[in-house]
Amino acid sequence: MHIFAHQSLANMAPSLSTFFAALGLDDKETLVMTSVLSLGVQPASVIAKHTKLDRTTTYRILKTLTEKKLLSQSKQKGTTVFYNEKPNVIKDYLKKEQQRLSTLEDSFDEILPEIESLSIGAHALPKIHMYEGFERLSQLFDDVIRRAQEQKLLIIRILGSNTFSQKLEQKELGDVVGSFAQSLKNNKLSADFFIAQGTLTREWVTRMGSLEGIEKLPAAGGATNIILVGETVFMLSFRDIPIGVRLDQPDIAQTMHFMFDVLGRSEK
Repeated sequence: MHIFAHQSLANMAPSLSTFFAALGLDDKETLVMTSVLSLGVQPASVIAKHTKLDRTTTYRILKTLTEKKLLSQSKQKGTTVFYNEKPNVIKDYLKKEQQRLSTLEDSFDEILPEIESLSIGAHALPKIHMYEGFERLSQLFDDVIRRAQEQKLLIIRILGSNTFSQKLEQKELGDVVGSFAQSLKNNKLSADFFIAQGTLTREWVTRMGSLEGIEKLPAAGGATNIILVGETVFMLSFRDIPIGVRLDQPDIAQTMHFMFDVLGRSEK
């Protein structure tokens, strides 16, 4: 909008501009509407000059306001002119809008099941977030705490990986996970902690009584850790660089909870 148009709108009576905004008109439509009210019967060229809007924009807005029955148009000596026939047409427009919205309200219950089915479909899509590199590990573990707080959880579930072949590369989770364990304690969160152990591959699962020593778990050789936080699944995989994934999807999380339940029954 041109500077003059902004100034004209600013100088307008606040109650009038507020009313037209509440009616659903944008700034330019309000400017054109008030110009027509002040100018009377005029062609689009005169209204455009008064508002400092270009003719194409002005004509488009005039046609829109005419279609809404807020303005009228007619021909005078072959030229199309626009005008507000009487102030009460605005009130008539309000009544029509009330009737239209009332009809929509009445029909809303009929389409509500369809809206809900669409929402269920949208919610079924998992939200995925990636973490790449050792410098992003602390963010992943911070997000574990955050998701637990958001879901008001008291316990999370962890499956760590600890085989002899993974330890050969001499890389451990280290201080980042040590800080994570302390954050769990500070936030009064406990963990159902399992370790998959073995020589070359994972051969058995052990349930740990505490998180003591979690920072000694390997961060190399294909080690993979899973952290289950309510409806969110975090997965960490270590090769040359760690890759973390966060999946926010309740059905996937429910399957993982089932897996942890089975682990609890089958631990050695």
